Amino acid sequence: MTTLPTTKRPLPPAVLTEDGRSLPVTRAWPSPHHPELSLECQDADQRRAGSWDGERARLQPLGVDPRLGDLQELSRDGVVVSHRPGKRAVVRREDQFIKVVRRGRAGDVLDGIERAGTFAAHFRTPEVLAHTRSTVTFGALEGASLHHPGALGTRQWQRAWAEVLDAWSRAVASPAATAPGSAGPDDPGTPEHTAQHEIQVLTHWAGLAAPYVSATEELRRGVERVSRQLAGLPQVPLRPAHRDLHDKQLLWSPQHGPGLLDVDTACLADPALDLGNLRAHALLRRLQGIWEPAASITVLRGIDAMAARLEIPDESLAVYERAAVLRLGCVYAVRPAYLDVAAAMRGAAAQVSWSTGGR
Repeated sequence: MTTLPTTKRPLPPAVLTEDGRSLPVTRAWPSPHHPELSLECQDADQRRAGSWDGERARLQPLGVDPRLGDLQELSRDGVVVSHRPGKRAVVRREDQFIKVVRRGRAGDVLDGIERAGTFAAHFRTPEVLAHTRSTVTFGALEGASLHHPGALGTRQWQRAWAEVLDAWSRAVASPAATAPGSAGPDDPGTPEHTAQHEIQVLTHWAGLAAPYVSATEELRRGVERVSRQLAGLPQVPLRPAHRDLHDKQLLWSPQHGPGLLDVDTACLADPALDLGNLRAHALLRRLQGIWEPAASITVLRGIDAMAARLEIPDESLAVYERAAVLRLGCVYAVRPAYLDVAAAMRGAAAQVSWSTGGR
């Protein structure tokens, strides 16, 4: 039986103020080790880190992070575009992006990129230009983000998703996927992400979110229900997976085709994992008001067609989608601007049904 914390903690406001300036809270992360939330705020065109102790926010100066020692110097002549305190940050310098991690952890990023060879064969991926023990410098990747439909227009949006999903399916199903060093089953260094691992991820996020949601018992029941369904799925041959596939990881150019970011999460998994995550994010973007219904429908139809092409069972796709919807409802439960969206996601998880293919 899943046990979730029942003690309630207050959330920060959606907008913090400092010296008369408004700083929107863009993201927040709970910690299993202490009650404070880690914060990321928008400060002009950059991101600043901070924390929330339940009563007040403490913001760090731009680019300052005791656990990311290289960040401060890099931020002096770059733009901090992402900053999760104590974990990682991204700095943009002209046509380069520098990922900053804890000292000694850059090797994990590089190892992940090496595992993702099968995706690099079908997508454009950022070129690694340089690296140190705690940084990896990437070349910028040309293309429009598939997070914003308005940047493309209806026809190009449809074409972009068709090409992206086709590239994903070829990466998952091609013979190259079984070659050593290509995130295939012959590579003993490639991690696996099974249904049991997905249960662990979902349970972890539910535990982190529980102190910040009111319907804790409903959340507990939802986690147990989805966990049973994940555990009951038939075992299938594991295939290459991105593991964190969503619209912000995808780029597209009419001249150069699909691009894929953050491939260092590559692993082996049920193909329903990636497609279920994409479907869940299509719902999230619609609830956030970022995608109009027509844009969301284009993506969902493309995913369904790809699932049919790869003969992914409706049940598997629906269960992985439900797990992703519920997990996102927990992730966003601590982001003040999206509390209603997070609650809607948690409620929607129970509505995904494989009796209609989850669609």
